[in-house]
Formats: sequence, structure tokens, C-alpha cells
Amino acid sequence: MQTNSLRNFLSLAVSFFVLVGIIGVAAADVDDDIIWDGERAPIRNQQPTPPKPVRHDTKFSRVPDSKLQIRAIEYDGSTNVILKVQLKNTEKSAMKFSATGLYFVPEGDPDSAPQRLGAVGPMQLTAANSKKEAQSIDVPAGQTIEVALDVFCIDSHRSSPSSQNVFNVGNKRMPKELASKIETSADLAVSAERRKGNTAPRPAAKSAIQSEVWKSRDAKWIELDGEGVQESTK
Repeated sequence: MQTNSLRNFLSLAVSFFVLVGIIGVAAADVDDDIIWDGERAPIRNQQPTPPKPVRHDTKFSRVPDSKLQIRAIEYDGSTNVILKVQLKNTEKSAMKFSATGLYFVPEGDPDSAPQRLGAVGPMQLTAANSKKEAQSIDVPAGQTIEVALDVFCIDSHRSSPSSQNVFNVGNKRMPKELASKIETSADLAVSAERRKGNTAPRPAAKSAIQSEVWKSRDAKWIELDGEGVQESTK
């Protein structure tokens, strides 16, 4: 009897340690820190980290049709499609700023440069961390403020820009007819998302807005700053 009890006890002990070993191997299989043959185990189900926006120390240029100065300092095209700009007012009184019709040209050879960016829709004051949308803002006298612009690519035949690209404002705004058409299409896309009950209609509409921007731009091609051989067939 004692022999059978001992045998049963040893059998249970062996089974227990085998079970513990199996669990340990399974846990190690999903452990991100385990090292196999000197190499880190592959990380499962991890989404690639989008590149962080690069801050550029660019020069100020005059805002078209204004005494304000502007410079583009950071482009985040991976998820937000946002261009951060700084506005400088060197005058002795406040000046109003509107981004409607503004577009930005990437530095480099226009024959191989990526797409230019057009500002579409309202902007946000980033200095105050405000999420309130504004079509126009007042820049106080003698101050420099930072705003975030919703921007969209305006050259469907070119490659996509990245956060590494440096942008400068175009010397002139888009023609009013083109700018108005783009803004109207964007508003309709946002309204469609709002009717669906989307609590963040503008971000949800970004894909539709981009399609409408390309459609409006290609329907009647208008030459803008930064043209190259890429536009020779337009």
C-alpha cells in the first residue's frame, strides 16, 4: 500500500512539473523580451510606429495679400495630415489671418518633388492647445503665434510628401474659383459624416476631402508655384 501511494505521489509530482514546463514554454513564446540564439524574439501583433514629425527651422515669408509673415515648421502626414505654421505680425496693430487658398511648395527640384499641400478648412491655435475650429484669427501686434492647418495633397500624379520635406508658402493664393470649389467640397464631405452621427466628422471625412481636392484640381488645371516637368502633360 505504501509503495502504491509513493508511486502515485511521484506520478503526480512528475505530471505537475511537466505541466509547469509547458506553461513556461508557452509564456516564453509570447514574451517580447526572450532571446533566441542571441536574437530578440519577434514581437507579435504590433502595429508599425508612424514616423514622428520633424521640426524645421525655416525662414519667414510674406503671407500673400497680407503684411503678416508665415513659415511652415512641421508636417505630420502619417495620420493627422496637419501642417504647423508660425504667423508673425511685425505691425503695430492686430491683423487678421485666413488660410483659405494658401498652398505650400516642397523645397527641392520640382521635376522630382512630392506633392504640394493646400490648406483646406479651419485651423487650430496650437499654442493654447485649443481644439476650437476657426476660419480666421487675429494675430496680435508684435507677436508670433503657432497654428495647425488641415492640409491636403494637390498633385495626384506626384508622390506623397513625408515629414522630412520642408515646405514654403506659395507666392500667391490659389485662384478664388478653385479655392472656393475645394472648400465647398470639403464642407459637404464633413456634413455627410455629421449626418451619419460621427462625433468627429472632420477627421472622418479626410479621405473624402482628399479625393475631392484631387478631383477639383484635375478638372481644370491651373499653374501654381513649384511646377515642373511632372506637370507638362496637364
